[in-house]
Amino acid sequence: MTANVPITFNEALNLAALGVPETSIKHGLTTMSSDNWVVCVEPSQVTMVDLRNGGQITRRSITAEAAIMNPVQNIIALRSGTRVQIFNLDTKQKLKSYEMPEAVVFWKWANDTTLAMVTATAVYHWLLAGASDPAKVFDRHQSLGPNSQIINYHMSPDGKWCLLGGISAGQGGINGNMQLYSMEKKVSQPLQGHAGAFAVIKVMGRDDPAQVLVFHEKKNDQPQDPPKLFVMEVGRDPAKGPAFRLPPTQLPVPADAAADFPVSIVIDKKDEIAFLMTKMGYLYMFDIMSGKTMYRAKITQDVVFCTASQDSTGAMFGITVRRGQVFRIQLNGPALVPYIVSTLRDNDLAIKVAGRLNLPGAENLYAAEFERLIAAKDVVNAAKLVASSGTALRTPATIARFQQIPAEPGSPQPIFQYFSTLLETGRLNEQESIELAKPVLQQGRPQLLEKWLKDDKLQCSEALGDLIMPSDVGMALSVYLRAQCHAKAINCFVQRGEYDKIVPYATSVGFKMDYSTMLSQLLFNNPQGALDLAKGLVNAEGGPLIDIQSTAEAFLSSNRVQETTAFLLEALKDNKPEHAYLQTKLLEINLIGGAPQVADAIMQNGILTHYDRPHVGKLCEKVGMWQRAAEHYTDINDIKRVFKNSHQMNPEFIVEYFGKLNREQSVSLLKDMLSRGPANVQVCV
Repeated sequence: MTANVPITFNEALNLAALGVPETSIKHGLTTMSSDNWVVCVEPSQVTMVDLRNGGQITRRSITAEAAIMNPVQNIIALRSGTRVQIFNLDTKQKLKSYEMPEAVVFWKWANDTTLAMVTATAVYHWLLAGASDPAKVFDRHQSLGPNSQIINYHMSPDGKWCLLGGISAGQGGINGNMQLYSMEKKVSQPLQGHAGAFAVIKVMGRDDPAQVLVFHEKKNDQPQDPPKLFVMEVGRDPAKGPAFRLPPTQLPVPADAAADFPVSIVIDKKDEIAFLMTKMGYLYMFDIMSGKTMYRAKITQDVVFCTASQDSTGAMFGITVRRGQVFRIQLNGPALVPYIVSTLRDNDLAIKVAGRLNLPGAENLYAAEFERLIAAKDVVNAAKLVASSGTALRTPATIARFQQIPAEPGSPQPIFQYFSTLLETGRLNEQESIELAKPVLQQGRPQLLEKWLKDDKLQCSEALGDLIMPSDVGMALSVYLRAQCHAKAINCFVQRGEYDKIVPYATSVGFKMDYSTMLSQLLFNNPQGALDLAKGLVNAEGGPLIDIQSTAEAFLSSNRVQETTAFLLEALKDNKPEHAYLQTKLLEINLIGGAPQVADAIMQNGILTHYDRPHVGKLCEKVGMWQRAAEHYTDINDIKRVFKNSHQMNPEFIVEYFGKLNREQSVSLLKDMLSRGPANVQVCV
């Protein structure tokens, strides 16, 4: 395929070249449930080709009539006669086994948890989980009678619809019939056509996705009529509105393919397009949103009997009969829009596809159509065009154009119509979010911004946060957090007084900031806030984010003894020897600063043990805390000096204190006390 063709084609591998006999490369013997495995049943073995690992081959001596691999797991189903078995290849365990009441004529993994089996009369589902047996889901419709060869089966993504397809010989060629079955209503609708598949698409102007059936129609009794492609939604709740449905579009069948018929439809979920493969090797590529054919080409001379999707890329795999070519088809995005413009000459389709898939090639078309609509004062459709243009017209210049259009009497401002249309279809970009926020805030309607932010309709940025900040700090914080403007988010925490959230947030996002400067500013305006922040910083995971001594000195320099005390109590709670100086400082500032009762409580709790005891003892003397002073001395001369005030001590304390002295100290102190007059006699006795 050339570069200007809207698909890419390449051979993934060749089964015949890998040693698979051509007699095994055909419908029923070779299967491909997904882009993971190709499984081939040979006379005395089963060959498994692992596409994920460069076509690595595993051959097992298994005798079976058919084999299919689960689309997701390394689980294989084997069939011989009416016996069906399921094995886990990783654990080498047999998971299930069942004897069907009649022969299975077609089977397929409907999804990664359900094995569908079709007999001559009915369709069965066998759940992989649990111990249940296969359960009959519905009977085959009379249009798919015993003369029909079943070639495909699909189950809708929501599991509520099934599509069975088959072919049979007809007067004008090969007839196709399908049976659409509702699991909920348990009714069937016959369809005349050869292939179909389910898809989930996003419809403009709707919040809920549309589950559609894409199918080929060819009337068996009107062979002269050209085939058509149908796209119709199935299963939508009528209360939500009408179902999505397109008028049928005619397939452009080439003259040499009048007797050709489809064998499969594969959905490209990523790009909302459908690939239709025919028996004669023709590939059709459709836009599901419009039903239009975007490309048709004969890609092989061989019959393609098996296809599978690659959901991650939107590609389609196919296998040719006998020769065993495994090929891969994928949308060639950069070439699609130029091809539609130059070859199909469908500018409307080019504009819509380019916008939906964000593809290049339609920029000039968008600009011309936009100017035409603006000139016609068709604001609504001009806005819809911009919304569908991807990023081609979503520019500041376009915003300015709508801002300049005067409002018609009785109609909303054009700029609001524009933004309303964009909001219906998705999310505003950064500039759009800012320009919408300006008039909304001016009108005093912040609740609208709050709703749009909650619904993720606005792109958060620093500029948007700055715009909101004067009106609502909380909303601005939400914007800064999403925009990862860490410094401004932290400033919002400060404004809201949520100091305890600053350190956890900064740590979680790895943001480094100058906490010392912030603390200095807070000390002047909000001492309690500074304290809360300092506590968080000193307790940060991984160790303190501030210097404890410098922070304490900063509090003290502002004459904040109470806050200094609270901070140091938090910072020194682990009672480490290296904090001896700070422990001393904590007691000192309270003893000297007029809060001896605080120092007394700290010493009473015994939470600090590494401070300078003689120094603190002298400070206790100065404030008349004789008992505390005595507790801190070991030198007998210091003790004697303190005990000059024993008449102000608790007798019980004195008795207990003497019990801690050695014999020599006790006698010396006792003599000293008795020598000071009769006031101490009672205590000594």
